[in-house]
Amino acid sequence: MIQLQTIWDWFRSPIHFPGGISIEPLGVIEMIVLLVLLLWGARWLRRSARILLSRRLDPALAYAISRIGYYLFLALGALIVLQTMGVNLSSLSILGGVVGVGLGFGLQNIFSNFASGLILLMERSIKVGDYIQIKENGPHGEVVHLGVRYTQVRSNDNVDYLIPNSQFVNGEVINWSLSDSTMRLHIPFRVPYGTDREALRDLVIAAAKRSPHTLDVEGKRPGLWVTAFGDAGYDCQLIVWVERNALVRPGGTHAEYHWLLADALEQAGIEIPRPRQEISFARSDEAKAYAEALSRSSSST
Repeated sequence: MIQLQTIWDWFRSPIHFPGGISIEPLGVIEMIVLLVLLLWGARWLRRSARILLSRRLDPALAYAISRIGYYLFLALGALIVLQTMGVNLSSLSILGGVVGVGLGFGLQNIFSNFASGLILLMERSIKVGDYIQIKENGPHGEVVHLGVRYTQVRSNDNVDYLIPNSQFVNGEVINWSLSDSTMRLHIPFRVPYGTDREALRDLVIAAAKRSPHTLDVEGKRPGLWVTAFGDAGYDCQLIVWVERNALVRPGGTHAEYHWLLADALEQAGIEIPRPRQEISFARSDEAKAYAEALSRSSSST
């Protein structure tokens, strides 16, 4: 009984920290329990808010509001828990200021990503469900998760990229579905000189219309461009407009149009030209005479 009383007294004995902060071990246990409950409640609130808001708002906006509310609820709840446990927040602010200066240098990138994540959630330049690309030739895919530290982008090969949020705020990002769900594609190909260009235009437009992805509305009709005079023929581009279901799979969409073009050109008897190089070899007697003439020339000089 005396041993239990000793243990209980130890749990009730305050432990002093710099800045005039005193915390009892029993209070630490209570604080951990409250923080676990706080985390569980914040997650439940986030899911519930997202479900309710999605019924009346855009799903991306509902997601952003629920995430911001989640972090605000955690921050406010943590302050209330500390205040309930008897922690003097004014003294804690002094200690937090000292620690914060040290952490600020070591965790600068983490804080930068955190601030960038909040900016993305509030301004909604990138949303869950958007199809984005990092720089011109960087990874691309659909945004499946937008956190405060990183954004999860899933490619068409089912590869997940975890991209720090600071890259979206400070770097170049291509959002293919930000304001318009359609995009114009350029499909390059080449035909030999002398090809009837008017007939070629009708041919490739008819080939493009065989794809269910091709748009054929005012201002967004398929067409043909002759872009350059190459070494072996006309450099051309098939111009098509596609909707979101095609732009989120750019590799497969380009392959489909190349296939349709190849079929149409083959059926019309139009061969895709290739640059040719001719190499001629001199006969042995001519080569021998040339070598003798070169030798006489060098000896006379």
